[in-house]
Formats: sequence, C-alpha cells, structure tokens
Amino acid sequence: MSRPDLLALTPQAIASVSNLGLVKRAQKEIEQGKAPRLEELADGTVVGTFEDGNTARLLPGKSLKDSPCSCNSTTVCRHRVAVALAYPAFASASSAAPAPEKAAEAAPEPPWSPGSVEDKALEELLPRRSLERAESLRQRGYLAQVRRGTFVGEDIPTVSLATCTVRFLVPRNLGYARCDCSVGTGCEHLPLAIWAFRAADAKDPTSRELSVEVAREHAASHEGGPAMDAASDLASFLLLEGAQHASTGLEGRFAVARSSLADVKMAWPLAALDELEDLLGAYVARGARYTPAKLSATLAELFARLRAARTSGAVPPRAVLGMDEAPETKLDYIRLVSLGARLFADGRERRAELVLADPASASLLVVRRAFTYAEDQTPEDGAELGRRQGAPGATLEALSRGQVVTSGATRLPDRLVVFSTRGLQRTSVTPQSGDWSLLPAPLLVKDVSALEASLRARPPRFLRPRQLAENVHAFEVSRVVDVAYSPGAQLVRAELEDAGGHGFLVELSHRRVAPGALDALAEGLGGKRGALRYLSGEVRRTARGLVVEPLALSCEGTGVVVLDMQPATATGPLRTAEDRPPLEPLPAALAELEGCLADAVHQGLRHVVPAWGTRLSAVASRVRELGMKRLAEELGALSKKLDAARASGLPGDEAALAAAWADAALRVTVGLEQLGA
Repeated sequence: MSRPDLLALTPQAIASVSNLGLVKRAQKEIEQGKAPRLEELADGTVVGTFEDGNTARLLPGKSLKDSPCSCNSTTVCRHRVAVALAYPAFASASSAAPAPEKAAEAAPEPPWSPGSVEDKALEELLPRRSLERAESLRQRGYLAQVRRGTFVGEDIPTVSLATCTVRFLVPRNLGYARCDCSVGTGCEHLPLAIWAFRAADAKDPTSRELSVEVAREHAASHEGGPAMDAASDLASFLLLEGAQHASTGLEGRFAVARSSLADVKMAWPLAALDELEDLLGAYVARGARYTPAKLSATLAELFARLRAARTSGAVPPRAVLGMDEAPETKLDYIRLVSLGARLFADGRERRAELVLADPASASLLVVRRAFTYAEDQTPEDGAELGRRQGAPGATLEALSRGQVVTSGATRLPDRLVVFSTRGLQRTSVTPQSGDWSLLPAPLLVKDVSALEASLRARPPRFLRPRQLAENVHAFEVSRVVDVAYSPGAQLVRAELEDAGGHGFLVELSHRRVAPGALDALAEGLGGKRGALRYLSGEVRRTARGLVVEPLALSCEGTGVVVLDMQPATATGPLRTAEDRPPLEPLPAALAELEGCLADAVHQGLRHVVPAWGTRLSAVASRVRELGMKRLAEELGALSKKLDAARASGLPGDEAALAAAWADAALRVTVGLEQLGA
C-alpha cells in the first residue's frame, strides 16, 4: 500500500522543509537516470539506495528531518529529498489497478482537516513550554485566516496568524506542518493553527477561506478605552486646528497617545498615529511627503478604526486594531524572491522600497533603505542609486532583481523586514532566473478577473491591516496588445492579456528619480529585451478595469528588469495616445469632495475661510443630484455644525463638528473605492 503522506509532498513542499537547491539537484539527477532504487517495506518504510552506497529510510509518521540516512546528515540531506521526489513515480508503477467490484465498493476518503487533530496528539508531539505559550495566547484570544486545501499541487491547508503562517504540507502528519517563524516546526503556532481550523469547521465547514476569532476576549475594547480616547482626542485636535496651526509643539501629546496605544498593543492605530506625526513633520520641513490628501486620509483611517473597535461589525475589533500583531517576529531560514523596487525622492533624501515574495507563506515582505545627501552632494537617481548597499554584501540593484536566502531576518507588523548579521545569522543574495511560475496564488495572478473579484470583496482600506505592498502582484502575461505614450501626462500606457485572455492596463508615469523607467518599460513591452513572460506591480481597481503600476519585468533571456533602476536610454517612437479620459460625473464629484475635505484638514475646521463653506455646499448639491442623498445630508450636517461651533466655541459643538467631518470623509472614501476611482 502506498504512503499518502509522501504522495502529497510536492517539490515546493519538499523545498520548504529543506531548500530549493537540494530539490533542483535531486530533480536533475533523477532526470539523468540517477534516481535511487526504492523499496517499500511491510511497515510502510520507504528505503532508497543510491549509487554512492548511502541509504535513506523514510519512516511512517516521521518527517524528512526525523528519518534516518546513512550519510549521517543532521539536516534534510539530498538523499532523503531524492527518495521523496522519486516515490510518486515508484508508487504509480508498482500499484496494481483495483478490481472493478472493489473499486466500486471503495468510498472516497473525506478531505482531512487539521481541526480533527486532538490535543492529546499535540501533547505527545510538542514540548510542554510550547503548549503553555499557545494556551496563554488562546486565553487572550486571537484572529486567524483559515484556508482549506486539497493537498493537490500548491493547494495546501494554511492558517495565517498575525505573526506567521502555518502550512500543513501532508495530511494526518504534523511532522510536515511548517511555520515561517524562527522555530519552523514544533512551535506554539502549530496548536494555534489547529485550534483555528477547529473554530472554522464549527463556524462554516464548507467555505474554502474564512476568518475566525478563537477564544474571543469580549473585554478587549473596554480595556483599551482610555488609549482609544487619547488617540481620538489628539485626532480631533489635529482636525480642528489643521496642519497650518498644529504642526509644531505636539511632541508631548503624540508621545502620550503613542505610549497608551503601545501598552494595549493596538498596532494599526499606533501606525496611523506615527504616520500623522511624520506627515506634520514633513509639512514643517516643506517635504514632498506631505500632502493635504495624505493627512486627511490618515486622520479618517484613525477615526474609522477607533469607531469600529467600539462596535460589532463584519471585521472583529481585534483585527481592526491589530491587537494580535507582534512588535517583531523572528523568521526561520527562508528564501525570498524579489519582485522589483520603487524609488522615491523628497528633497535631498532618496528612499528605496524593495518587494520580496515568500513563496512558502504566499506573503510579501518589504526592504526599505533611505539615504540623505549633504548640501555639497548631488542626490543620486535611478541606476546610480541602485549601486548603494541594499543587503549585507549586495547592492540595491542586485537585491531588487535577485533572490535572498537568510537565517537572520526580522519582520515588523507592517511586513517591513530587517536583515541581521549578528552571530551565525547569514544573508546571501544570488541572481534569479525570473521564472515566477512557482509563486503561489494570489502572489502570481493568472486570472485577472478573479483578482478583481477578490479586490472588490475586501473591507475598506481603513479597516484592513496596515501592510506594505498589499496590492503588489506578479502577472503571467500571454500577450501585449498595445503600447502607447501620452506626451501630456508623460506616461506609458499598455494593454496586456493574461493566460485566459482577460485584459488589464499597465500605466507608468515619468518620475525624476527613475529617469530610465519609461524607456525600459517600452523596450520590455515591445520585445526588445526578449519575450515578456511576467510583470510585477502595484494594482488598483478603476472604472476602466484593473490598472497595474509596474515594478519589474521578467523577459525571456534577459531575466528580471527593475524599471526604476534602469539608466536613461533613447527608445524608438511609440504610438501617441490621448491623455487619460475624464472621470464619470459621480467619481469626479466624489474626488472633488475628497479634495474639499482635505483642504479643511490642512486649514483646520476652526480656521476654514468662508469660501470653503461655499465650495462644500456646491459639491453637496452635485452629489445630491447624482443620487447620493445620504452623503448630501451628511455634508449639510457638517455645514450646520461648522456654523454652530463658530458661534459657540463650546467643546461639545466642536466634538460634533469633528464627528461630522469623519462621517463625510469615510463615506467618500468607501464610495471612491467601490467605484474604482
């Protein structure tokens, strides 16, 4: 009888418990006819004998690491990897077809759920201290995203926790459960994942993917009440005074609110508060990071999170507040594949953000580097900036188009990753081929329509986790339909198709910090760098469909081309395209209203000029005519509360004014997201 656990092991799963180099080496040897000679014993042990005289034994119920090999390697060796890779073909060749009558009698085996594992099995498998830590976390309560799988290909049951991701590579064998934390196997996250599957099986046994809250802590929102009050008071003060009047002298108030949120572990309001302080600092320094729209959006987000935490909605309060996010998470030995980089310029400061994909956990990490140039220095751009150091022993350019193997990485709540060089922790950067076919969904998009549906079903951005690069994906490209250049907008626009023939748009505007990006994009889309296989970028949903702002291209024979780090070159003439079509009336009205509310944040509701009220009334009339009566009523209430606050100056009237602004800002944000504007 064949071993189901070995049959369920895919090459990617084997790589996650060993490393990709061993898997590729073993696959090459098998293709060359150097596969081990296999034998399956009566007790289920699979014995593999090699030409070099070594023998590997894969024991039932044991992982590859815990199975013996005569080479005496303490880690997963190439012999055990080769036996696991060769076993499916051996089992297929050696198994006889069942008799028709017996085949008819055999009932299909129900899919296995990790939730069926009993606590007794965990006690036998895990150290007592790991179970105690897990039980402590369960008593506090935690959130998890559960995804069921069939164990076919990359369809693996997965639980995404706040700090890590646990994957069950093989059914009924916890030895192959893999976590991307620094422990890797046998950690306290394994019981948390199993308990999450139990909760999911009890909540909805049919849904393929769902969120669950385990041992929900009902007092969480009340315990954090004072911290939320402090943050809300600060946000209201900023809204009333505005950036023009409250951009300095607030260090003490920010410190108190920040400390209160940190004490109750509210990661996302804390991150929003940090961003507010950074934006106000940029305004004082006349930095390009500050815009009234950014300040307005961050204030609206802070109001939304604090409100949602006090109510019971579709998104649990713990998730809205990020209470399950660890300040930092030590990662295990992992392999990361770069999907490109984006460069930013702000005065004499340059910043690079590199996006790295973790195929094992289907997640993205971001490496950030910042450089400040003195007055007598010329700030570097594009390819020159790419020669700066990005990781230990590697430049930004090499890191942005390569792959990383590290045993010394730390992940922050927003998915920023920091590499360490202390002790035995090592990080190496090597070139990659640009073959992104092994990236799992949703990192790799083969069906644009499915991605668009998932984006449409997400909660509003002010209730989602504050994670960097959350909208970055790699796209498998089957055809480049058209490429054009818009001189007025200095923008390259292209239409591409995925493998199913679904179209999507690619748009990239010229930026001074990346002088060669447009030329490199035009050459890559035009086939001058080889046939385009994949494209990575940040996606947004619009009324015209999905639009991707590209980071990198993967071309046949050229490899990965990181657009922002390409030198400026002269490319051939492109077809001239018209500028972007104007927005439809409703999205245009909402966009104008968004700008109007942002101007109020810049000036301060206590200090807005009379012309602002006239502008608000005009936009309110437009949205009423376009059918958004509830929003028009909220804008009317905002105008009345503004008059009342000006007349009385009482704290109660000003608090109502801030609440009215938040009502309108949140409704506008949701409207623009739903319309894809």
